[in-house]
Amino acid sequence: MSDDRYKRLTSEGTSVYREKGSKFYGYAFPVDSFDDVEHAINTIRGAHSKARHFCYAYRVTEDDWRANDDGEPRHSAGTPILRQIQSADLYETAVVVVRYFGGTKLGVSGLINAYGTAATEALGQAKNEWTFPTKIMRYTLSYPAYNNALQLLNQFDGEVKNQEMGEHVNLTIRIRATQAHHFDNALTNNLHKL
Repeated sequence: MSDDRYKRLTSEGTSVYREKGSKFYGYAFPVDSFDDVEHAINTIRGAHSKARHFCYAYRVTEDDWRANDDGEPRHSAGTPILRQIQSADLYETAVVVVRYFGGTKLGVSGLINAYGTAATEALGQAKNEWTFPTKIMRYTLSYPAYNNALQLLNQFDGEVKNQEMGEHVNLTIRIRATQAHHFDNALTNNLHKL
């Protein structure tokens, strides 16, 4: 995510790849954290209770990623999956590949190819989009300041996530991270004019 925008999945994708009797089921899906990955793996395990391996990789940000071989030879499963996520330039993305052993050993190079192919095909079935890092901001505002905030929000391409009306308005917004400071300054300057 070197510039302001990045690519993420907006839907799930699946694949089935066969090699020498083994079956590799690929599942690509959007994630916000490792908790999402764990939840998905548990769900997938329930659907494939007789499978031998549940290998995965995910990348949320440049610094938040992981690859897991789940008992396959080191770097023969999780790493090839991660490489496919990286080569597609995706973030907030995970891929789980489930293997049913078919009786014939594939060797490390065969495993690398099979896991990588299953991941590529699952990612290819999912939709993705370019997006921007966002920030959640919360304010407690008077009604005139609230109206002002809504006008500014339109100018800064932000969105209202939640609002609670009472004596004051508790407003939660989502705004592009690079615009958050500018929005906050504009709102503060306008509050002084009210």
